[in-house]
Amino acid sequence: MRNEESGVNPVTGRRMVDESVYSVEFKPRATGRRVIGMLTLAGIVATVYFSWRAFEERTTVDYGTAATIGALTIILWAAWAASPVTHIHVHGGILEVQRAGRTERFDLTSHYTKIRTEGRPRSNKWRVMIERPANSPFVIDRTMVDPRAFTRLLEAYHHVA
Repeated sequence: MRNEESGVNPVTGRRMVDESVYSVEFKPRATGRRVIGMLTLAGIVATVYFSWRAFEERTTVDYGTAATIGALTIILWAAWAASPVTHIHVHGGILEVQRAGRTERFDLTSHYTKIRTEGRPRSNKWRVMIERPANSPFVIDRTMVDPRAFTRLLEAYHHVA
């Protein structure tokens, strides 16, 4: 069997795939971060209102209410700031994951890249683990990417265990 028939590029030795999955960018999943951002915005408005009211009334209850809402707003802001958005892109068989200022790259066409999936794409426990030498596995779960679309892409590039 020749390399062209087996789906392997004779020059690079990499697996050839359909052009429709050659370059794919997944939409970031940021719904939770968006909700926390809206709650933070509402908390800022409430903090300003109750602080103004405390300034006008000058009672201990109003000061306590303004301080409590202000503290809750700070907690919401910290949760919003600590929840990074993950950007996942595949171009020519190279999976690139950008999250929290770091970029990880994996060659999906290489037989040296060990990929495992747990659960089915419809399951809440679905996740993909990519082995990294001398590090813990890199985990991609449903909070980062659409499980069905990502599984289809993995199957096009790599035999997933």
